[in-house]
Amino acid sequence: MSDQFKVIVAGAGPGGCIFARDLAKAGIDVTVYEKGDYENIGHNWSDAMERSALAATGFEAPFEGSVNTGPLVKSKDAAGNPTGIYEQHAYPLMEIWAPDYSSRKMVHFRYVTTDRRALGKLLVDQARQAGARVLFQHEVVDVMLAGGKSLGDIEVKGVVVKDIESGETKNFQADIIADDTGFHAVLRTKLPSSSGIAGKFSNDEFAMVHRTVRKRNKNAIDPVADHYRYGYNTGYQWIQYLNEDEIDTGAGVRYDPKNPDPKEIVKEFISRHPSISDEVIRGGGGLCLVGRSPASLVAKGFVVIGDAASQTIPMTGCGAGGAMMGGKFAAEAVISAASKGKNDCDALWEYNWKWFAVSKRGANYAGLTALRNILQDLTHDEISFLFRKDILSNEMLTDSINGIFTLPDLPTMVKTVVNGFTRPGLLLKLNAATTAGTKIFKHYLAYPPKWNSVQFEDWRVKADRLFAATVK
Repeated sequence: MSDQFKVIVAGAGPGGCIFARDLAKAGIDVTVYEKGDYENIGHNWSDAMERSALAATGFEAPFEGSVNTGPLVKSKDAAGNPTGIYEQHAYPLMEIWAPDYSSRKMVHFRYVTTDRRALGKLLVDQARQAGARVLFQHEVVDVMLAGGKSLGDIEVKGVVVKDIESGETKNFQADIIADDTGFHAVLRTKLPSSSGIAGKFSNDEFAMVHRTVRKRNKNAIDPVADHYRYGYNTGYQWIQYLNEDEIDTGAGVRYDPKNPDPKEIVKEFISRHPSISDEVIRGGGGLCLVGRSPASLVAKGFVVIGDAASQTIPMTGCGAGGAMMGGKFAAEAVISAASKGKNDCDALWEYNWKWFAVSKRGANYAGLTALRNILQDLTHDEISFLFRKDILSNEMLTDSINGIFTLPDLPTMVKTVVNGFTRPGLLLKLNAATTAGTKIFKHYLAYPPKWNSVQFEDWRVKADRLFAATVK
């Protein structure tokens, strides 16, 4: 198979590495070009990853106890260097607080906190051990196209790669090009706009995030507990203990110049909690994609993975797990296509079908995106009211935070009306969000199972129309 089918991956993110690893295991010739370097791969902070995604891509997550244990949990070797990818503290249950602290819920937190830089290195190592070539300091700067304007007619033939050290650029052809270049989607956005999948993400599909890992002042009297503050400043705020010595805290807000800087939110929070020291261990921030996926993740000779495909949970901004699942589904589709010697939409469509409908990930994320688009305009008072009246219940918050869209049932609708009758305007907003999310969720479950240009275009146009109704 490797003599006949070649794959190039632009970017060594979690999804691109899983994709490359699984293809190499199947005997396919695969090369990954990454503009960064190995030592600094991935974000320099900790992040939550879904246990289900880890298990599906071959990682053993720690048992759901109060403390993570196992060979992949972080510790120090004989030289004092940290090892492992999982942080020591586990969160089988997480407190979710209202913006005004007046009420709190307890949700099942189906994530494991990972060190993203350690995870990034491990994923690169796995791809290389499977037989993939991973070349750092090489940036994919352009895509080579062979005519066509519609999704079924365009064909991706190769890429232009820049050697960052020498400045030299070269053209490389392959049967499949994978775009894992992050939310800039460097390759996808260079496809013809008439293809329906080339659009750049808009400003309202981003959040601004800042997080910092600090040393813990163990002797400080500070009763603060691990929690997420839900709906705070159009986003969220959190604090988590990573181990006995380190605390992770941060905030995210909707990308809008009128919103406060999340770095200032974090700074103010730290000033009120003496258990969080001034000693910074790692951290950072910037834009976080929380929008919807393009209508198709494939074209002839082309697949999109990770943030380039917006495989991120809209309510939390957690994207590594979704990217790894996208890499897994994309690899399965490419392996099947390679066995047939094909690389067109028909051969690769399995990836779309698995992402959007079979796994329900794309459908869940789309429904949650619709909810977020409408509900992020609620005030702190309105969200706190929903908490106090249990309209935002433990079960509903558990699902949304874990990336699952909940279809409303009759008992829930009755409870919402009874508990919220004093706020009719708020109930109307909530009903609009739920109705829009339900329509979009069901529409994505009805994603075309096979490639058909007419059916796809009809589906895409309706999806755009449904989403347009959720954005001001």
